[in-house]
Amino acid sequence: MFKKSNLSSGLFITLLLTSSCALNTMLKKAQQQKLSLEPSPLELHGDSVRFSFSAELPTNMLKKGKAYSLNFNYKYSDQKLPAGGIKFNYLDFPEQKKVSPKLSKKFAFAYKSSSMDKGELMLQGSASNQNDKAKMSPEVSFAKGLILTSQLIQDDFTTVIANHGYNPLPEYYPVTVNFNFDQGSAVLKVKGAEEPKKGKKKNKKAGKSEIKPSNQQTLDAYIASRNATKTVTITGMHSPEGREVKNSELSDQRAKAIENYYRGMMKRLNYGTKADSIEFVTKALVQNWMPMKDTLNVDTAFTAEEKKSVMDVIDGAGSYVEQEAALEKLACFPKLLINIYPKLRLGQTEILTLKAKKSEAEISILAKAISEGTAKEGDTLTDKELAYAATLTPILAEKEAIYQAATKKNDSWQAHNNLGAVRLEMARKAMDQNERIKLVDKAITNLEISRARMETAEVYANLSTAYLMKADWTKIDETFKNSQKVSGNSEAKRISNTVKGIVESRRGNYGSAMNLYSNGLEEPTSIFNKGLTQILKKDWAAGYATLEEIAATGSKNPLVYYVQAIAAARQNKEAEMSAKLKKAVSMDSSLKAKAVSDLEFLNFQTKPSFQDALK
Repeated sequence: MFKKSNLSSGLFITLLLTSSCALNTMLKKAQQQKLSLEPSPLELHGDSVRFSFSAELPTNMLKKGKAYSLNFNYKYSDQKLPAGGIKFNYLDFPEQKKVSPKLSKKFAFAYKSSSMDKGELMLQGSASNQNDKAKMSPEVSFAKGLILTSQLIQDDFTTVIANHGYNPLPEYYPVTVNFNFDQGSAVLKVKGAEEPKKGKKKNKKAGKSEIKPSNQQTLDAYIASRNATKTVTITGMHSPEGREVKNSELSDQRAKAIENYYRGMMKRLNYGTKADSIEFVTKALVQNWMPMKDTLNVDTAFTAEEKKSVMDVIDGAGSYVEQEAALEKLACFPKLLINIYPKLRLGQTEILTLKAKKSEAEISILAKAISEGTAKEGDTLTDKELAYAATLTPILAEKEAIYQAATKKNDSWQAHNNLGAVRLEMARKAMDQNERIKLVDKAITNLEISRARMETAEVYANLSTAYLMKADWTKIDETFKNSQKVSGNSEAKRISNTVKGIVESRRGNYGSAMNLYSNGLEEPTSIFNKGLTQILKKDWAAGYATLEEIAATGSKNPLVYYVQAIAAARQNKEAEMSAKLKKAVSMDSSLKAKAVSDLEFLNFQTKPSFQDALK
């Protein structure tokens, strides 16, 4: 039994030596393997480093019962992160004596911190038995460092203010006064048209009995008020009665009679040159049935059958005079003479007058007093005026105070939205991080109140910007989803798309990001992110061209030119790379050190063009 045991031990040692020899042979022959890494150098996209690896072994390398593996580790600082591997089993490649075994696989490892930026992808081969006893080849550095171009995506903290609804431009509104004339007459029926000349006394008896018609009182009062007037449009009309039809000038004469009265009043009131700025437009409505149709339509004295009989005549055949004669034969004609015709002997006066408004200075002063609580009783502004006042000051603290006052005055969604938007602007400019977060949180509270009042595109756009400031991508996803359910302000929609696009770019979802940017803001930061995203998805020429849109306008952002240099380097356009890089470092000298260590320029770092760009 002892001898048997010794025999078995000897056989085991022989087998080990034989196996070890086979493994060594495999490792030695593995030196002829063909390995490929894409991309090289490695690149960060989203929160991960992804790469593809292909290996081709020499023929007849694999031995029966054996396997060959290639394993990756990413080493950085004092850390070692396993990154996966591939394994060639002898049984999987029955033709390996004649056909080279090939394997390809995709890998990824998480990007945890900037300490990984200068790391190395280490590769180690191993030959093993079925019992996993293995011989290891030396670990070698297969790729050094990471390309971090994806980290150049920029935040875009655009906000949108809800429309205040106030029109600061001159506005005119119509004042309409109608004068009725006697049948066949163009004499204006007014009283007291002639004012006594200076030095002459009024006729007391006449004065006591004189009562002006209400329309004349209205027109006289308007003219006396000296309101800023743009135009006076006077339309003369006539009723469809025989003797009036024969007088084709009657309508025009009626219009002129009112114009003369108006001008005479201005003269008596000493309008002076102010009268010259008023444009008079007189129109004559001759043989036109439309006024009669409109008047008949609203008159309740006529039955539906009677109205129809009249309409059948005036909508039927024949000339105007023939139709007028046909109306005289209708049973309801006496009612037309009493109810309708007098209303058509008309001179219609429409005065376009300037709406009285406070000056911007008055609005600003009142808004300041209201926001500070020092406004006197009666000193007030409308909701629209108060909202407009906030646009008249560039000082954010003053805007904030005005919008706070607006929320107390009307508690509208617009006031809360605008207060939130201003606080986001204040947060964007805050130097202290704690103060910035405090302002963002206050803004979110305002915006949530606004959303409770009404869900609008504006409030969702501002919420997107607020959550971008807090780097809360989950909330941005939620807000964007909700924003798709509401219609409204197109600018607000573009803001929501842009913010969501930034998030998708940072996630490495470049196709989705480009779709969002195409419906996003058309301003420098958004265009920069769009061009950079095109470059990240390897559409280098298009990305370069997109960035040229803002470079051609003289952009002051050095990263525009730096990223263009990257796009040129990717296309091996050395001259363009050098010119754009030189422009970038001339604007920001700190980019020199970045360019030297940036693996995007690895193939150019020893070339004179690159060195010249950094001088």
